[in-house]
Amino acid sequence: MRVIITGAAGLYGVHLVDALLKIKTVEKITGIDDFSRNFLSKDPFIKPIDKNKFGLLKMDYANLDKKTIDKIEPDVVVHLAASVSIPESIDDPWKYFNNNEKGTFQLAQTLLASKTQPFLVYASSPEVYGNPKYVPMDENHPLNPTSTYAVTKLACEKHCMSMWEWYKYPVTSIRNFNTYGENQNIWGYSAVIPAFIDSALRNKPLTIDGDGKQTRDFMYVTDAVNAYKMVIENRRASAGETFNIGTGKETSINDLADKIISATNSKSKVTYKEPRPGDLRALRANIEHIKSRIGWEPKTSMENGLKKTIEWYKGFATKTP
Repeated sequence: MRVIITGAAGLYGVHLVDALLKIKTVEKITGIDDFSRNFLSKDPFIKPIDKNKFGLLKMDYANLDKKTIDKIEPDVVVHLAASVSIPESIDDPWKYFNNNEKGTFQLAQTLLASKTQPFLVYASSPEVYGNPKYVPMDENHPLNPTSTYAVTKLACEKHCMSMWEWYKYPVTSIRNFNTYGENQNIWGYSAVIPAFIDSALRNKPLTIDGDGKQTRDFMYVTDAVNAYKMVIENRRASAGETFNIGTGKETSINDLADKIISATNSKSKVTYKEPRPGDLRALRANIEHIKSRIGWEPKTSMENGLKKTIEWYKGFATKTP
């Protein structure tokens, strides 16, 4: 099996590369990443890479052409690459339209025209649901995205899944609930867990948007990439499906801050600022569909996941601004 992974140097990418390299039937992984963001470590790949089985192309995934794909002859393409910040998507909507939606449309059409027509796994987001009508959210929950980022993710889903509907091109869309772990970006528009960990390790205030009562479904990255691995291994059962992946548990941002302060033995205090417009009040995944279809479910408790993540970030606490 030959696999292309876009966004290979990101949070999901480096862990997925590690997981797939352990599969004996994987002959070659080609990582695609333009390295447009900063990394804490010089080499973002957190474990030694078998260079006989892994190759990296430093390029924008949207520039992948039919000639390159046909040369690689992939059996699977995992499309992780995206701009992923909600606030940044409001500040720079054209970046998100071009990088997420336009780029994904180009990739999907190129794969459709390719020689091998590889199985496509698209990484989506629960932000496509908008504010919950009910929790936990299942895949049939109404779709009402509230940010430019969320709109692009939904549009990308539709572009990819339309190929299944029209051509029966093999596609699976995975809606990743809030994922954390080693190698997550902390610069610029950072996700909440790495931002909190970085501040706590340096005894700086943990700043919360709004009242902190909003909840998220936080999932450790090893569990998340295992879902991708299982989808790839069960391509026939997964084709044409949309799956939620998460823990099915809600944690408030206030509770998250307390957990991280405690786990880091930090002297940090919690401060509050005005809520972000359009910020969702709750996210919680219903994962019964993927569980019944291919048997995936998360294994890592939040306590253990945070412990592993904090240990990794400790080596970089003095390197951030």
